[in-house]
Parts: sequence; C-alpha cells; structure tokens
Amino acid sequence: MGHLATARAEGRLTAREYEERATAARAAVTRADLVPLFADLPEPAPPEEQLPRTTAATAPGAPGPVTPPPGGYLGDVAPGSDDSGSGRALGGAVGATIMALVPFLAVGLFFLFGFNGSFAWSWLWFLLIPIAGIIIYGPGSESRRLRR
Repeated sequence: MGHLATARAEGRLTAREYEERATAARAAVTRADLVPLFADLPEPAPPEEQLPRTTAATAPGAPGPVTPPPGGYLGDVAPGSDDSGSGRALGGAVGATIMALVPFLAVGLFFLFGFNGSFAWSWLWFLLIPIAGIIIYGPGSESRRLRR
C-alpha cells in the first residue's frame, strides 16, 4: 500500500488506478498476487529530473521548511546507528533486557521472602519495577540519547 501511495504521489498512478490497485492489494493473499500491481508502473524519475511542486507551504513568502535541531528529533534514529528501539535505555539493549527481567525478579523475591517471612511486606518487592523503569528510562534518558 505504501509503494502504491508513493507511486500516486509521484504522479505515476491516477486516483482511479490507485483505488483499483489498492483494492487488489488488500485482497492479495501471497506476494505473487502483488507482482502484477507493480509490473506495468513506470519507473520513478531520477531525483534531478523531479521538479518541486509549489504548495501552500512552498509558495513564495511562505515560511521555510522546519529543520531538526542539531541532535535531531527525539524520535529520530541516527543514520548508521544500531538502534532497535532501545536507544533510550540506559545501557542500550542490556538496559532494556534488564528492564524486561525486573518483573520476574520481583515475583521471585515476593514468593521467596513471603514464604520465608511474611507476605504482609513482601509486596514491596514489586516497587522494583517502577524504580528500575525510572533508572533505565528516566528523565536523564533524553540527554543520554542526544549525546550519542
């Protein structure tokens, strides 16, 4: 669907063709069902041949495009970085793994101290979960991310 939308935005498909192909793409079961949808599409023009379109945002006198700050937006991933969604974690993937294991540790400590002592106070071990979250993903995580 994304490739079809891109082809429509580039002018390689009309609105009617897009709707027909999008309907066929939604009904597709295998990749082989998708091949005919793209087989007759013209190739996209090289970037130097594409002319910028004038829109309200690019019209003369309109404000220029928004550029990201030097560190980029917080949701951006730096090119070439090995970031699999855990870039904000203290320690990267190790910190994310520790955070994933903390609830199991809390349950184990709850039962260990509950059976050996009293269940009245062993529930406090579950406070490890938010404490670990604050340490690993806490307020300083944005500054750690921007320093990368």
